[in-house]
Amino acid sequence: MTDRTRFNQSVYHIVKSIPSGQVMTYGRIATFIPPPPEMPYASYCAVRARWVGYAMASCPEDVPWHRVVNAQGRVSQRPGFGPDLQRKLLEDEGISFDENGRIDIKRFLWQPEEAWLRSRGFLPPAKD
Repeated sequence: MTDRTRFNQSVYHIVKSIPSGQVMTYGRIATFIPPPPEMPYASYCAVRARWVGYAMASCPEDVPWHRVVNAQGRVSQRPGFGPDLQRKLLEDEGISFDENGRIDIKRFLWQPEEAWLRSRGFLPPAKD
């Protein structure tokens, strides 16, 4: 399995876990996925949110792609789908938008519990 495939699988695992009525940003998802072993951390930080975007652009049908928004709380167009569809899917889950087309990230952001992240390898094991 390539590093990119492993990365994409991690993205999909996180996105599949976002509860209905909540969202995550590309950048927030990326913070939970460690860099490939050979990549310097600073270089990874510069591209990781974009990598999440690439993964989401080609995600499998069972991934709730509509629950991922940009850092400003706006929908980002997915290839083959217009932004109106994403907004409608989110509104159907109870997520509201302001007059500028933004979601209140503080209100609707999914924050996985530390134990959830740790149990799935997104955080190092707790030290005893």
